[in-house]
Amino acid sequence: MTSSAARTAAAPDWAVEEHGTGRGTTTHVLVHGIGASARYFRPLARSLARPPAGAPGSGGLVLVPDLPGFGRSPRADHAPTIAKLADGLVEQLAARGVDRAVLVGHSMGAQVVTEVARRHPAVAERVVLLGPVVESDARSAVAQAVRLVRDTPHEPLRANAIVFSDYARAGVRWYARQLPHMLGFPTETAVAAVRCPVLVVRGEQDRVASDGWVERLARIAPDGRAVVVPGAAHVVQYSHPDVVAELCRGGSPAGVRWVGP
Repeated sequence: MTSSAARTAAAPDWAVEEHGTGRGTTTHVLVHGIGASARYFRPLARSLARPPAGAPGSGGLVLVPDLPGFGRSPRADHAPTIAKLADGLVEQLAARGVDRAVLVGHSMGAQVVTEVARRHPAVAERVVLLGPVVESDARSAVAQAVRLVRDTPHEPLRANAIVFSDYARAGVRWYARQLPHMLGFPTETAVAAVRCPVLVVRGEQDRVASDGWVERLARIAPDGRAVVVPGAAHVVQYSHPDVVAELCRGGSPAGVRWVGP
């Protein structure tokens, strides 16, 4: 794993972890949710950086940015909108010579990669949404907090330790400044405008993104599917990295449950 930073017009320096090499056929970009960082993506990044079972060579390049104000990335002057985060991500990729990738977003990160695919369709080979937000009946800070509290007991202890230490690092003030952009983003409208394949993933114990919500997003997408990972909760990429890696590659791992048509 290496780490780098690049300055763009849209954002200050972003810390970006790089896993694997550019010799594979596909680049995966993993975008974290509000308050989090690249750290909870490392198991998935390592899995994607390895070649698939039975395949020779490299699994390809995996890029995992820290969004502005989170993880090791400095804060911008103002908390960026989802659209600005999407434009900034595209500039970060261009600075590293990446013009097309599989875009994987978790929670608020799902909004960011969806907006990239909508605003910059040439960049998105396909989109994978892990525990996407925000359901229409939970568009408030209180509702999201309740769902997060209900989800926490179902997560691995180490995942909780990473997430809550990242929250502490970001600080309440910056989190609160970013939150309205997440709550106000029209996820359904954005997903409906994405023309590349969209895969919506949730853990069966996820208390943030419900079965009905992920199925609805998959139905709205012109080319969408939804899948549930047994035994997982909201941070599905940490608890079940190999299963999620196979889904990101377009596979159908044993034991998952496809929902909808």
